[in-house]
Amino acid sequence: MTKTALVLGTNAGQADLIRHLKDGDWTVHGCAHRAGGAGEAFVDAFHMTDISKPDEVTNLARRIGADLVYSCSSDIAVRGVMAASEAMGLPYFFDTDLVDLFNQKTRLRGWLNEQGLSPVPFVRLTDAAEAAAWDVFPCIVKPSDSQGQRGVAKVERREDLIGRVETAIALSPTGSAMIEAYLSGVEISTNVLVSGGRIVVAELSERLVHGDHLIGVPSGHLIPTANVAQRDIDAADVLVRTVVERLKITNGCLYFQMKVTPEGPRIVEIAPRIDGCHIWRLILAARGFDFMDLTIRTLTGEVLPVIEGRDTEGAVYELMFQQTPPGTVFDSADFPRPADAIYHEWRYQDGDTVGAINGRLEVVGYYVRVSPEWTRRRAEVLGEGARS
Repeated sequence: MTKTALVLGTNAGQADLIRHLKDGDWTVHGCAHRAGGAGEAFVDAFHMTDISKPDEVTNLARRIGADLVYSCSSDIAVRGVMAASEAMGLPYFFDTDLVDLFNQKTRLRGWLNEQGLSPVPFVRLTDAAEAAAWDVFPCIVKPSDSQGQRGVAKVERREDLIGRVETAIALSPTGSAMIEAYLSGVEISTNVLVSGGRIVVAELSERLVHGDHLIGVPSGHLIPTANVAQRDIDAADVLVRTVVERLKITNGCLYFQMKVTPEGPRIVEIAPRIDGCHIWRLILAARGFDFMDLTIRTLTGEVLPVIEGRDTEGAVYELMFQQTPPGTVFDSADFPRPADAIYHEWRYQDGDTVGAINGRLEVVGYYVRVSPEWTRRRAEVLGEGARS
């Protein structure tokens, strides 16, 4: 008997989830507050629904008789997923309190500091004037509860701080901002899956970024890492596993973003969902297992063994984004598929106008391949570590 799934959001990340469920013979309904998302082309039915409102999501899930409500790549959707699933007796990973801990950046940072896990100085503000007391520079300003890179800025000088805080407060659903000490170092991420009370996947990747002019905006990801010493890889793994243990997570999917600082790895954020960068596809190419499939199997009640992915034998796989400013008219000829690509896709059709997601540099396509350049770099870094 065919089951019915409701996917919250229809962006490119949700398109991956929708296609996966369709391949598994689910009837898939999608919903979003506006039409036109990449995933809309693959659903059996689309509904205009505000996914940030749990009551609206729950009503829709009841109306269509959903057997599963889920979303990936969207912090906004997590509360709706949990509320609808809980109300209807459907499977879900995390309760309200844990979701709120992850979504409220200042609360998470406070918990990490209290636990002595990657401590970082920070403060929460609801009035920009409160920023006058902050004296650690450079620093990062961000909305305390907003998704993605909107409103995130690196501030070098005190005279620029209040203006950045005002912007962050304006973009925050609760009218609050966060200032924290700037963390210098290579960015890394870990996709984690907990099944039956144990971590069955903890896949580390390197997160490539454009630089301070586009703070936090990724240009791609690498598996395995190319610029991280083995001692920091090991420390990041211990840190992730300690967080999962102290939160007493028994089942669930998490996405850790971290930086490798001179003091060791520090957590930047934790999202209670699959990442929004298609890293599952990079994992599939590099390590040979399907993280998306494993997540859905865990969500629907299967208890999994520890997943042993294949060894990349020194090769570094890259997932690289093809990007352009919002408002650009898309032309696929400007973003060709590399000849050695293992996978490639575009998010737009020729003639489409590129929409604004982060408002600065938008992803219009991406590809996965083995990178000779990063493979050489990894060998150099590990060689240096062995000699030191």
